[in-house]
Amino acid sequence: MLKRFLILASLAVVSQMAAAQGEADFKKPIEVNAGHEHFDIKNNKLLLTDNVIVTQGSMRIEADRLEATGGESKDQADTFIAHGRPAVYTQLLEDGSEISAQADQITYFQSQGRIELQGNAQITQGSSLSRGDTIVYDLANQHVSARGSKESGERVTTIFNPNKQPEKEQPEDDQQQQEQ
Repeated sequence: MLKRFLILASLAVVSQMAAAQGEADFKKPIEVNAGHEHFDIKNNKLLLTDNVIVTQGSMRIEADRLEATGGESKDQADTFIAHGRPAVYTQLLEDGSEISAQADQITYFQSQGRIELQGNAQITQGSSLSRGDTIVYDLANQHVSARGSKESGERVTTIFNPNKQPEKEQPEDDQQQQEQ
């Protein structure tokens, strides 16, 4: 009975830690590094270029260029627009798996907990992949929405790869028969 309780208690603690891992990212400061920075104080706009890296907890965005603008309060950046060939996003999810995405432009709406991928967008989780012209990822609820391009007629593509099955060992008699 005690052993069963300890196992259940351990599972509860592990699941709480995993849930806290994803939520904790949004409570951490956003750090931006780049080779060059230009700040337009009057218009509250920050422009970073040359190997830009944005991190917030386990979240990471890599880009050639990043524009950051203030939110309603104007006292700190709230919207981050990353441009790249491609710009790349990665983050660890609550279950410990990784989600990654790339697009010509990645916009991170920090206060809304939302990422929008535009132009040659794709998002990957595990062995599954979705492609489209625009992909919106609600970070807090882990919802993904994708659209194709009306101009080019490109549609959304999703690929589900089968789970890898371990190869079964064949009995020696079967192997000998196949070799003949």
